[in-house]
Amino acid sequence: MTTLFTTTNSSTIKRLLQIFNRREKIRFGKLFLGILITVFLEIIGLASILPFMELVANPQAIDNSIWLERAYNFFNFESREQMLIATGLGVVALIGISSATSIATTWMQYKYSWSTAHSLGMRLLQTYLKKPYKFYLTHNTTELQTYIMGEVGSLTSGVIIPVIEIISRSLVSIIIFALLLLVDSKIALVMFGSLGGAYLLIYLARQGFLKRIGHHRINMNMLRYKNLSELLSGIKTVSVYNEQPYFYRRYEEASREFSDVQPKYNLVLSAPRYILEFLAFGSILAITIYLLTTLGDIQSAIPRLTLYAVAGYRLLPALQMAFSAAAKVRHNFPVLDRLHEDLVFSLQQSPVSRTAPESIDFNESIRLKNVSYTYENNDHPVIKDLNLEIQKGQTVAFVGSTGSGKSTLIDMIAGLLVPGKGRIMIDHQLLQSGSIRAWQDLIAYVPQDVFLFDDTIARNIAIGREDEEIDFDRLEDVTRIADIYDFIVQEQKQGFHTEIGEKGVRLSGGQRQRLGLARALYRQPEVLILDEATSALDSITERGIIDALIAFPADITTIIIAHRLSSVRHADCIYVLEEGKVVAKGNYSTLMHTDDTFKNMVQLSS
Repeated sequence: MTTLFTTTNSSTIKRLLQIFNRREKIRFGKLFLGILITVFLEIIGLASILPFMELVANPQAIDNSIWLERAYNFFNFESREQMLIATGLGVVALIGISSATSIATTWMQYKYSWSTAHSLGMRLLQTYLKKPYKFYLTHNTTELQTYIMGEVGSLTSGVIIPVIEIISRSLVSIIIFALLLLVDSKIALVMFGSLGGAYLLIYLARQGFLKRIGHHRINMNMLRYKNLSELLSGIKTVSVYNEQPYFYRRYEEASREFSDVQPKYNLVLSAPRYILEFLAFGSILAITIYLLTTLGDIQSAIPRLTLYAVAGYRLLPALQMAFSAAAKVRHNFPVLDRLHEDLVFSLQQSPVSRTAPESIDFNESIRLKNVSYTYENNDHPVIKDLNLEIQKGQTVAFVGSTGSGKSTLIDMIAGLLVPGKGRIMIDHQLLQSGSIRAWQDLIAYVPQDVFLFDDTIARNIAIGREDEEIDFDRLEDVTRIADIYDFIVQEQKQGFHTEIGEKGVRLSGGQRQRLGLARALYRQPEVLILDEATSALDSITERGIIDALIAFPADITTIIIAHRLSSVRHADCIYVLEEGKVVAKGNYSTLMHTDDTFKNMVQLSS
């Protein structure tokens, strides 16, 4: 039993304590204390059975036991029968209190399990949200969702609670063993050795298997989430291509693999119980024969037989629960490994800055000096020694073929990616980790694929604000500029309070882009970044929106990425990118006369 405890829990407890914050450690300690009290009451209830059964088998035992005689005199019993009844009621009361305490402790375990799952899930989400943008370029978001919403629960139900069970049930087993040793050491050694030894051998034989299927279960669970997410998020394309059977099969294969793992795991948990029940029954028979042959009197054997039977009744589930708990920990150890890495190791690698964030002012220009960037697992830089300057209030455009580095350049200007080489200066201040948050407060960003969530038009535009916090006069202004005001107030019965569905599914592509533009303007930014933000609009609507932005009274610096070059006709400066370098710059008219690459791009896009 000791080996089972130490092999399973030494590193597990250390890792759990590293994961827990102070509040979680306190709650863990309270639960553990409650379990210790329950264990103590269980043992007291068990120990009280022996004197009671001695009185039942032989009321004259009072005269032969100093402890029974003292109890008889202390409580002033008038007869042996009165003491027998009182002792029986006392045993029932102790067992009743023990059972009630067990129920309360079980409720504490369930409450602790779910509240800890919530707490760890929120901390894990917070950890992911603090990761830099490049983290999401190399991690599948479905994998992150699986850990936050699923595997955190596996940690609490499959590691934390089982660890507590192992400790408590080990204590129960050890104390029962000590009690039996006091009564008859030979029987105790045989009984505990056969039951505990059998469990230990089974566990040691299956621990490698449990860890392997634990890894497989996690992988298949993530694959289930991933395949289902891809199917449902791409249902429009899947339906048009009539490929529902293909994506159905992908999910079915992962789901079947996941479901095949569970019976194997459950069998390892439950099978030892039936083996041990057989051994326990055989042990009771052997003890009965032994007592009858050594004591020679069934009446003298009854108290001890009763004690051994009740001890076996308590010991068998204690050993089974300890074994099952150890198997659960081994099975879910990969979850503990991953969450320990995300919640503890990553914080040690990137400690949270204790310094206050820097403020930043933008009054003059954005300058990029010898900037280069290379993505992970890629030997070729996407941006190469790039130098440029954007004056405040300018409208600047970046154009170039696919893969020329336009989006990467925008991501660096927006503070999402940090240059691998070179510097980005805002006025005379270096853009770095301490000032990125303040810089992003000045920026509004409109991507080609606008992020919309299942809520009202108003809340999607004034993102992060409740209705009472929304400035509806500003909503009207920005939706007029984005050319979507008439659609909202004339075609939607609930106006700005219209629900748009998941990812804005009830809107057209152009309407989604216009909502994204309205959201950016509602933010009242100093820098507006448009990354193919009008690609879903017709040429007339696009030109109207661009003209409205140019006429917008605020002193906004606008940065545009566009394939349709008509949208950059009015830009103050256009940068032509090729393989991560600026190969030409100037206004539309100048480039049309001086740069053949730009001229060809215009002709191809018209």
